Parts: sequence; structure tokens; C-alpha cells
Amino acid sequence: MLFQNLTRVAAFERVHMRYVRSREDWSIVIAIGEAAERRQPIGYKQLSLLDVASPSTLTRKLKQLIGSNIIRRVIQADDGRMVAYTLTKTTTEGFRRYERLLRSLRWKRENDD
Repeated sequence: MLFQNLTRVAAFERVHMRYVRSREDWSIVIAIGEAAERRQPIGYKQLSLLDVASPSTLTRKLKQLIGSNIIRRVIQADDGRMVAYTLTKTTTEGFRRYERLLRSLRWKRENDD
């Protein structure tokens, strides 16, 4: 059952999450999504402090994710100097589908031989 479920997850990721290519991409997108859930803006400095990637990799990955319409760069209205990152609506919807898939899986517990 474990590997059957992992096969379903991998198939979903190949089809619906193609834009999240690397561990760094996953870490960045998840950090931005978590900040959005807390309704707190997250900028480059905060992402850097989370150690989601080295500074040069973070800069490159943010540009790629913006270019692929995975995240958006938003200038904060109250402070025109601060740039925050948010997920696009399409990305958020993709992760909601991913969550539904994960919730639907029945994971066999170790005691249930």
C-alpha cells in the first residue's frame, strides 16, 4: 500500500506539479504559501533566513518561478521599498488539489500487517 500510494503521488506530481522541479523550488513555494496562510508578507530576506537555498540560488530560483508564473512579486502598498512574494492563484489551486489527493490516500499503518 505504501508504494502504491507513493506511485499515485509521483504520478500527480509529474502531471500537475511539473513547475516545481527541484528541492529548492519546493522549499521556496512552500515557504511562500505558508506565509500567505499566516497572512504575512515574505520577502527575499525572510526566505534567505529560512535557508531554503543559497543566496545566489534563491535569486535565480525566484526569477525562474516568477517567469514561469508560479509566484508573483508584489510591492507592498504601505512600504513601496519592500517586495514580497505570493503564490499565483493557479499555483494555490494546484496545491489544494495536491492536498486533496494526499488526504484521500489510505496509508497502511505498521501494525496493520
